[in-house]
Amino acid sequence: MSHGEPVARSVALFHAGSVGLGLLPGKEPGHGRDAGGPVIPADGRLRGRVGLITGAASGIGAVGAELFAAHGAALVLVDTDAAGGERTAAAIATGGGRAVFVPGDAASPGDISCAVRVAVDRFGKLDLLWANAGIGVAKTVPEMTVEEWTRVLDVNLTGAFLLAKFGIPELAAAGGGTMVITGSANSFTADRSWAAYCASKGGLLMLCRALALDHAGDGIRVNIVCPGSVTTPLHEAWLRGRPGGRPLAEVREADRAAHPLHRFADPAEVARAALFLSCAESSFTTGSPLLVDGGVTA
Repeated sequence: MSHGEPVARSVALFHAGSVGLGLLPGKEPGHGRDAGGPVIPADGRLRGRVGLITGAASGIGAVGAELFAAHGAALVLVDTDAAGGERTAAAIATGGGRAVFVPGDAASPGDISCAVRVAVDRFGKLDLLWANAGIGVAKTVPEMTVEEWTRVLDVNLTGAFLLAKFGIPELAAAGGGTMVITGSANSFTADRSWAAYCASKGGLLMLCRALALDHAGDGIRVNIVCPGSVTTPLHEAWLRGRPGGRPLAEVREADRAAHPLHRFADPAEVARAALFLSCAESSFTTGSPLLVDGGVTA
């Protein structure tokens, strides 16, 4: 990340709440400079698992939910965007998967405890968590209100805490499981006018590590996936809204140039990383960040 370039704060701006691209397993782009990488066949690596995903109405969460369902997981999806959440659940059902949408706020103890109960009541257990919901406020600390600061921390950091608080006991009761947290390149590096987001994502890295230590004995692995800038329609809108009057092409190119791979991630690339951390292929991995950032933190 280029700390001298203000536009670089687009890293992680639209991880969880961005508009999805509707990519399904078997439909992702192929290899290449501007591609989303290889297709992962839906081989059932999550067959028999029951998961709960927050921030599942759009962006990475929606693409990830479809990917997880295609690999056999039964899912409970949580988001404040009811229309988007229902669309994700319907897309999963159309593909032959199982998912139920529960409208709710990741920062609400009542909503998250209810979603956990729905998972257990509907599918018989819960052994997979993905704390993916996230928001940001593009202001410096003096500029933002206390309410804005609190809301970002509540959704991003407390949201993951709540999913762990109510979900981990069910994972332990099921004999073990996995939790993935959506962090960010901003878990490691800061950006201008992005203090609340950076603070929350740095906190998530430490929360991940603490949870991993506390619950390894329960057969529970906890890891954090940390993306750089992700290509979505909402990210495009964010680029168009940057101050300073710079041409859009220049703003976009500066953001790309902050990534050594000179492109943005596709949501499916981040979803596949979360899939890896949620399945047996990562069975000796816990308390670890998986950077999917195009080299921006290198």
